[in-house]
Amino acid sequence: MLRAEALLASGRRAAEAARDGHMGTLSLAASGIPGTYVLPPLLARFHEEHSTVTIDFQLSTSGGALELVRAHRAELGLIGGLVVPPELENETLIEDEIVLVGPPSLGGRRLKPRELAELTWIYREEGSATRAAVEAARWEAGLHLTRSLELPSWEAVKLAVARGAGIAAVSRLALELELQAGILVVLDLPRWQVERMISAVYTREVPLGPAAELFLELLRSEFSG
Repeated sequence: MLRAEALLASGRRAAEAARDGHMGTLSLAASGIPGTYVLPPLLARFHEEHSTVTIDFQLSTSGGALELVRAHRAELGLIGGLVVPPELENETLIEDEIVLVGPPSLGGRRLKPRELAELTWIYREEGSATRAAVEAARWEAGLHLTRSLELPSWEAVKLAVARGAGIAAVSRLALELELQAGILVVLDLPRWQVERMISAVYTREVPLGPAAELFLELLRSEFSG
């Protein structure tokens, strides 16, 4: 049923594109890191070049964005680090590193696991691919969680850490301004290394509409090589 509806929607988008050069709708879902720190300038450029396109952009966790694509409620998704089901195509685009950050008072020295275990760890909600990667890396580094705080956005996480509420593991893609301003520092911890890929996902069996195809080409040209 969902596939049939998606095929009908794809046909409508193709008909729109053929009529008077109108490009239809770009239906896009993304998780917090790419959706907040990667896509906005690209969407602004795309809108400037293709002003007739209607942009339908949904921000979620990686798990949530993946489900929107699987349910054909978004044509194209940008997610980080999750295993993609076989019915979806998965194109890796961006190498990402997840680092531990804290307030400036914790910078400038190598920290021991027991010191970090005494601090509050600030997380995104369940379904975040970053959170899943961090949980695995934390155990490998011998960090045993005692106190945690769950917040609904990366901006909230960074603000709480900057104000001394705890530490967090955050993508470098989200930290440029805070690191430059010195309000957050990357913590030096032995054995901490977390890398993942950010990928574009879309349904294998349903052709992308003209707008989604154009935006995917923009992503490829921006991040390939």
